[in-house]
Amino acid sequence: MKTAGIIFAGALSLFAAAEAAASKGNLKGEPDVLLILGCRVRGEQAEETLTMRIERAADFLKENKNTVAVACGGIVHKDQYKSEAQVICDELVKRGVEKERIVIEDKSKTTAQNFINAKKLLNLDGKKVAFLSSEFHLMRASMIAKICNLECETVAAPSPKRLLLKNYLREFWAIPLIIKDTKGEKKNG
Repeated sequence: MKTAGIIFAGALSLFAAAEAAASKGNLKGEPDVLLILGCRVRGEQAEETLTMRIERAADFLKENKNTVAVACGGIVHKDQYKSEAQVICDELVKRGVEKERIVIEDKSKTTAQNFINAKKLLNLDGKKVAFLSSEFHLMRASMIAKICNLECETVAAPSPKRLLLKNYLREFWAIPLIIKDTKGEKKNG
């Protein structure tokens, strides 16, 4: 049992170091396309984590006037009446982003589907693509993008501090599931 504990502690330490590096984002310059990854919506309202992503995306898009936004995410939960993508679009418009700059991808239920469906909606060949998500989600989402054959840089959005430990722990346990969750996506992408 002692060896298993040491291995687990080592894995957790490596994960923490990798997350710390990934959580800042790695975008250099203005992208042609920014995918904004969805998050929990209840009814027609974005939960706090998604609201923070939207606020960061609005600021980013105001600074990068030539970037086209792709709002990603479908209806994922039974208590949801509006897609994550539509909520993102509506809130970006309220914050001053031109609706003409926003493409809606509202069929996805997973991060892998976000990437695959965005590729189907837009010709991304030769374009600089970035995605925006919460800082805790950037590392795993980057891995998923690679599996889906999409080269992306990343833009970090903050998330509620009171949820950070829970979110990072969820990411730690989700890493082994990436291959399972994206099985078949690479072939289809």
